[in-house]
Amino acid sequence: MDGKKFDKNTLKTLIIAASLLLNCVLGGASYTYYHHLAEQMNETASLQSQVSHLEGSVSDLQAQADESQPTIDGLKAQVASLTEEKNSLQSQVDTLTSQKADLQKQVDTLKAGASSGSSSGGSSSDSSSVPAAYSSSDDQSETVYVTDTGSKYHSAGCRYLKKSQIPMSLSEAKRQGYTACSVCGG
Repeated sequence: MDGKKFDKNTLKTLIIAASLLLNCVLGGASYTYYHHLAEQMNETASLQSQVSHLEGSVSDLQAQADESQPTIDGLKAQVASLTEEKNSLQSQVDTLTSQKADLQKQVDTLKAGASSGSSSGGSSSDSSSVPAAYSSSDDQSETVYVTDTGSKYHSAGCRYLKKSQIPMSLSEAKRQGYTACSVCGG
């Protein structure tokens, strides 16, 4: 056989061998492709199952939310009602606090008038114009103020009564061990 020519049988053999080789390569690639496709289909099925499960959970949660909504709405209405009631009560407290302060000023004025009348000899003071509770020196009728943390009793308006002021009778303050404030004298 000559090196330049192929006989027909050799050519046929080479074509068959090339075809077989091509089939093997394509077959392996096809197997890999189909195997990968099967894995993706299994993964897709698994993900679809998870989606279905999650959709069921979402439906259950939505049903629970729908069942809870009337309760939530009722509680919101109660909060609104209680807030309105609180605001009304706060307004009443503010009004009463203002009235108390006005009355305390009147008491202080009456006390000052009674003490100035008695210090000037009592001739110009008419004891009938000052109520007995204010003109009396009885500790039971005199109101003083104590604080949450202090040990002194104070008169209304004392600078030490900024944070708290708890009213009580002078006799009760003394009984509880409070002593007079050095600034206002109690």
